[in-house]
Amino acid sequence: MTEENPGIIQALWRLITFWKVRKALGLVRAADRQFTGSVQGISDAFDLQQNKLVRQYNGLRDAISQVEAVMEQDRQRLAELNKREEQVLAMRDGALAKYEESQRTGDQAAMTRHQDAFERFDSDIQGIETEQAALDKRVKETSVSMEDYLRQLTKLQAEIKTLPREKAQAMADFVSAQKIVELNDRLQGLKSSVERGPIDAVLQHNRELTAKARITQKLAGTDVERQEEEYATAGRTSTARERLQQMLAARAAERAAKTGEQPAAKTEERPKI
Repeated sequence: MTEENPGIIQALWRLITFWKVRKALGLVRAADRQFTGSVQGISDAFDLQQNKLVRQYNGLRDAISQVEAVMEQDRQRLAELNKREEQVLAMRDGALAKYEESQRTGDQAAMTRHQDAFERFDSDIQGIETEQAALDKRVKETSVSMEDYLRQLTKLQAEIKTLPREKAQAMADFVSAQKIVELNDRLQGLKSSVERGPIDAVLQHNRELTAKARITQKLAGTDVERQEEEYATAGRTSTARERLQQMLAARAAERAAKTGEQPAAKTEERPKI
């Protein structure tokens, strides 16, 4: 008896499980019959679908508007950064010119002050360029996604407009098929006691799945990780001080080429006060 208990328990579990499954399937079939068994049911099914699509359309339209607002903020920020970069570039060039002037006069204190200013402006420029690159990438990627969103919105709008025609056609098809079946039953001396429309239920279910698939297809997986920051950080091998010396050497060489004057000795270390 002890050996039989596991089999009994398993059988009871299967009975309960399959009873629940069949009960659920029965509810599904009963739900389908509400819409497939009469002209009014078909009309209600199309009305429900239209209301659903209208809600989805309005929700997607509002979401697209919000994304467009974010894109506009990014564009404005990018324009501000471009303007700020022009200003800082001019200030960095001014600090470089002042450093050269102080270098010619041998004013070590002034050289230190101008070098500090150059390094500060140079650091600001690097930060601005990093943010510009990130914003520009995000705007471009969002613009591509926006095109997909707008196409999907257009598809939803077209589907909503075609529903009334499909509704009328489905109702006409139902009535026509029903009358033909009734006539054939009478000719054969048959009378069906249950009116069934499984094909209509299948087609209606397929239409709903297709609508859902179209809505979700273009909206999944739009997030893109910004990996450029890591590469930009790894690529910064030269310091602002090295760039200063490089630009000084370039200017000195340019003057030497024009005037024949020998370039000033390269400053290896930052002057101490």
